[in-house]
Amino acid sequence: MQGLVDIWVDVQSWILETAVHPLLFRFGYMTFFEDAPFVVETLMLGVVQIAVILLVFRPLERLAPAEQWPDRKLARVDIVYTLLSKLGVLPFVVFIVLYPVNDWLQDLVRDYDLVLPTVEQSVPWLRDKPLLLFATYFLLYDFAGYWLHRMQHAFPWWWALHSLHHSQRQVTCWSDDRNHLIDDLLASVYFAVVALLIGVQPGQYVVLLLLSRMVESLSHANVRFGFGRMLDKVLVDPWFHRTHHARASAAEPHIHDSNFGAVLPIWDLLFGTAVYDYKRRPTGVDTAEADADNGKGWLGQQIAVAGRLARAILATFRPRQVIHPAE
Repeated sequence: MQGLVDIWVDVQSWILETAVHPLLFRFGYMTFFEDAPFVVETLMLGVVQIAVILLVFRPLERLAPAEQWPDRKLARVDIVYTLLSKLGVLPFVVFIVLYPVNDWLQDLVRDYDLVLPTVEQSVPWLRDKPLLLFATYFLLYDFAGYWLHRMQHAFPWWWALHSLHHSQRQVTCWSDDRNHLIDDLLASVYFAVVALLIGVQPGQYVVLLLLSRMVESLSHANVRFGFGRMLDKVLVDPWFHRTHHARASAAEPHIHDSNFGAVLPIWDLLFGTAVYDYKRRPTGVDTAEADADNGKGWLGQQIAVAGRLARAILATFRPRQVIHPAE
């Protein structure tokens, strides 16, 4: 393990010294010098995630597909989303931007003799137990993700954004990152704030993102197997999450309002949103407007969903018509 860590650090240092630092110096961006290692590490982790998708998840989809399609043209746009997300730095940039805010809050509460409710402050004995501390961070991070996901379905304006993620009829291991830019930004800010409040450090945050996103990519995979009827209560598997992507019908109008957990299904089990019936259902959405996302390219989808968001917001403020009964 230490050998792998050493190789990772050596590669990161080589990229910084041969490419990043010279570019920062050449164009006068030395103010970003301290943040550069974290950005490079985020990009490296993105490359690792893409490699795992290509070398592990895609072969699994070819070996045992849950659904057979004449072609995969609808899924191609999701590859674009994955490349932009995995090789982008939006989540981490938001975290870095908010970190000075966190320092300001720390100074503010210190002046008033208050203590922010970080995990280490609340449970001091975890400080010398790094693995258990990280597991606690991960648990709280995933718990926060569960409630974010429920909000994405609960608020009409947010569903207008999130419906892009659900409109895909060909859900694959590339579909995890199929989100509108505004939705991604809101989620990134939310998770960054959660991470800061519970005391996660930048390096730990990168690992949190890697672990959670790897499980999420696998859970979207077009495979016809799960982890078994015991382990699937411990870790979200493709069967469990495919139910969440099921297309609503007259018989099951809210089937997609279930199985919200990203990594741990315990939250769905605790709050009554878990569905374990192991039925095969078609994926997608039951509204023509959102279903029209299929066949559009990345830019076309971004524009169409922005229109849906605007209409949903306007509908929120539009006065309701009161129909008086005939006298």
